Amino acid sequence: MQKLEVSQLYRYSKLSKKAFKVDKSKGKDAEVLDFMQHFHQRAYQSLSFGLHMKRNHNHIFIMGEPGIGRIGMTKAMLRESAKLKPVPKDVVLVSDFSEANKTQYLYFEAGLGIAFKNAVEAFITSLKSQLPVLFDGHAYQLRSQQLENELAAKQEAVLMPAFELSEQLSVSISQTENNFVLSAIIDDKTYRAAELKTFDENTQKHFIKAFDQIEEALNKGLTHFPFLQHEYLDAGKRLNTEVANEHLDPHIKTLKMEFGKTPEVIAYLDALQKSIVSKLHLFWDQSSDEVTANNISSLDELLSEQQGLSIYEVNLLVDNRDVKHAPIIYEQNASMPKLFGYTINSAAANATDTVSLAMSHQAGLLQKANGGYLMLSVQSVLKDPEIWSNLKAALMSKQLTFEVPSSSNVAPYHLPDFPLNLTLVLIGQAAHFYALQDIDAQFSRLFKVQVEFEVELTRTPEHELTLAKQLASEIEEWDDLPVDISAYERLIEYASRMAEDESRIYSNKAILRDVLAEANAYARARGEQTVNRNTIEATIQQRDFHTGLVEEYYHRAITEQQVLILTQGEHVGMVNGLTVLTVGRQTFGQPVRITAQASAGDEGVVDIEREVEMAGPIHSKGMLILSGYIRGRYMKKRALGFSGSIVMEQSYNGVEGDSASSAELLALLSSIAQLPMRQDLAITGSINQFGEVQPIGGVNEKIEGFYKICYARGLTGTQGVVIPQANAGHLMLNAEVREAVESGRFHIYTVKHIDDAVALFTGLKAGSLTKKGKFTKGSVNAKVLQALEAMNEKS
Repeated sequence: MQKLEVSQLYRYSKLSKKAFKVDKSKGKDAEVLDFMQHFHQRAYQSLSFGLHMKRNHNHIFIMGEPGIGRIGMTKAMLRESAKLKPVPKDVVLVSDFSEANKTQYLYFEAGLGIAFKNAVEAFITSLKSQLPVLFDGHAYQLRSQQLENELAAKQEAVLMPAFELSEQLSVSISQTENNFVLSAIIDDKTYRAAELKTFDENTQKHFIKAFDQIEEALNKGLTHFPFLQHEYLDAGKRLNTEVANEHLDPHIKTLKMEFGKTPEVIAYLDALQKSIVSKLHLFWDQSSDEVTANNISSLDELLSEQQGLSIYEVNLLVDNRDVKHAPIIYEQNASMPKLFGYTINSAAANATDTVSLAMSHQAGLLQKANGGYLMLSVQSVLKDPEIWSNLKAALMSKQLTFEVPSSSNVAPYHLPDFPLNLTLVLIGQAAHFYALQDIDAQFSRLFKVQVEFEVELTRTPEHELTLAKQLASEIEEWDDLPVDISAYERLIEYASRMAEDESRIYSNKAILRDVLAEANAYARARGEQTVNRNTIEATIQQRDFHTGLVEEYYHRAITEQQVLILTQGEHVGMVNGLTVLTVGRQTFGQPVRITAQASAGDEGVVDIEREVEMAGPIHSKGMLILSGYIRGRYMKKRALGFSGSIVMEQSYNGVEGDSASSAELLALLSSIAQLPMRQDLAITGSINQFGEVQPIGGVNEKIEGFYKICYARGLTGTQGVVIPQANAGHLMLNAEVREAVESGRFHIYTVKHIDDAVALFTGLKAGSLTKKGKFTKGSVNAKVLQALEAMNEKS
């Protein structure tokens, strides 16, 4: 047993002012990487290693607690890696003219995608006004008239035999709109067939026969008309194609010269020209008056007017014109549309016109991050099983496959498979990583790089300085009060308190920044000019006060005797234990009365909490260990039956943990031997079957919690707390407790074995086994053994 000095209750931080100066010549990323390299060496080396791997499926999983800076540090490293990668190409989606409603991807150097889109759209828009003018022009009309003249000449030629025959037979042929009219010529006058009745029979027979012969000749000539008409239409189409190509060739050639760097682009432009020629009706469906009167200024207006022109749209899916290196995209709230893309609903689209939907498709993050890095929160990925399954499929196959239909989030339009070449960086916590590793066989194949950001680090002078300098760098842009170096020293000490270890530092910078922000507000409210150690100290006290209402309620219940706790005197079968409660962001210590009753019997130790199912498995385990200690210490040679019950009084919310097992054992030994235990002490610590006192958590809060109760009732100078010796290095107690210890009004004791605690609580020697195998006469252990033997004699 050791009584601790005030110097053992707290570890101060002392930073070198000379070394603390921040090098402002470094960029932000350089500062972050320097911090990461010194403060998170494991994560830095793991991530650096992962970024240099070239094998397939080297995706990265970042593990760490939110607030330690894992996202910022990861981004900084990714930016350094991205600088070594080329800028990805722009990706545009265009129609595949070889098959209806199909599309294809074209790739351009960064910045050329938008130029290509604008050039093609301007070209298509210009055709809507230029082609009608071209086809209504004098040159085209002359050539078209020539075809009509040729048609008329050929039609006249095939009818010539009929006209020659009519001359020979004195018959006149006149042509109406729909047919030919035959008339007999008699004495230079023409007579229709009905008018021949006034002539003699021979004349009538002659002309009727002549009419039949001429009609036969006409019909024979007319049989050639469909062929001649077809020939004329074909000639017209050839003329239109020739005229259109004459107009399109220089435009297409210009586009090829500017953008035709790949065979795919050249092939697309050739197919574009052929498609325009085959669909001239889309551009030449109005009269010249309408064409010249309608001033169409954009492709969007054309699309609203003519739905069929959607096949000539250019959808710029990925635009890298402003990108300086490989992309790095972070998305905290992933969803199917965000990752895989979506379409903007178009009023012009219908069931048969899916191309217009495809041309309004917006690229997802997987496409935008292609060639670089995509950072996603693992929680947002796992919230929807469809996201996770589709994401895995894309990563495994290294391509995005757009199945139609695959879900309500994917519109029924065609998109070709999109080749993927990116590194996915999932950000989560260790629990996510190990759970996925256990339940998903593909996870380990995909995520070969495991990067762990430590929550706690060894508290070395280098780590203290690194953390302080990084905090100073991060708050430079706050435009707030200057922060003295002593404030950072107090923050380092606060980080040790959060780590529950004077030799370690809690690495959550977000919490420390919050304290700094609150300290600035506190200093301004008090009219102070700087933030120093005292400001931070006062701010921490204010944080505890602001969130301490529940703690106050609990402690008030004790001081007002609603919850029974003694802080003076002695009592048999009763010991003050210590618990820790967490409500919201406030954690505080709460004393609890532990009582035991022992009697003759053979039930052994009964855990009342367990009997009523208010105890958790760890607490129940602790009680069984306690029973094991009793048997091993007092019953090695002879079975000594007894009945004992132990309970945590006035606990109504269940009990978990074994940190009270030392207090429970003391209460039980006290009841067995009928030895009073000091009530001005409280104890915490778990025990093993050999009676060794083991370390527990929340030691600072437990000590401070009991101190507050003692202080409220009046410090007597004998009160204190007993803790495991292994917890001595975890102490970072507040100033009030340290002052009370320094003045001798409160005490902290450490014990290695339960015998040390027994001696302290009873004022008697615990007693050890002599060579004869008996405990020291008059010792506590001897009295316990005697009491057990007495119980068995009576029974």
